[in-house]
Amino acid sequence: MLKGIITLLLFQFLGECLVRLFNLFIPGQVVGMILLLAFLLIRGKSFHALDTAVFFHLKYLPLLIIPAATGIITQFETISKEFWAIIISLIFGTIIALAFSAKLMDILVARKDKQV
Repeated sequence: MLKGIITLLLFQFLGECLVRLFNLFIPGQVVGMILLLAFLLIRGKSFHALDTAVFFHLKYLPLLIIPAATGIITQFETISKEFWAIIISLIFGTIIALAFSAKLMDILVARKDKQV
């Protein structure tokens, strides 16, 4: 599991370095996740230590959402001013994400059917 945690921290570090180096407006953790995704796609599969570390940390994911949820309370005035813009963007974003996910699943199922 230590190897998995080190892998996660390494990709987070690489993401942070790239954000600082290129002055990007994306959080370093997001860039690190994209790098990890690229690494796993190139590699073709994950490894046991990474799987163990990820599944261990997934149990505690709700604890990471609590600070963001409480932060919303401090922005009540801004949210109330932009309520309709937020609602409309949430609805359209959800529809786009669902359509993209459905199309991706169609492509992946068709690819798997060709292999079998």
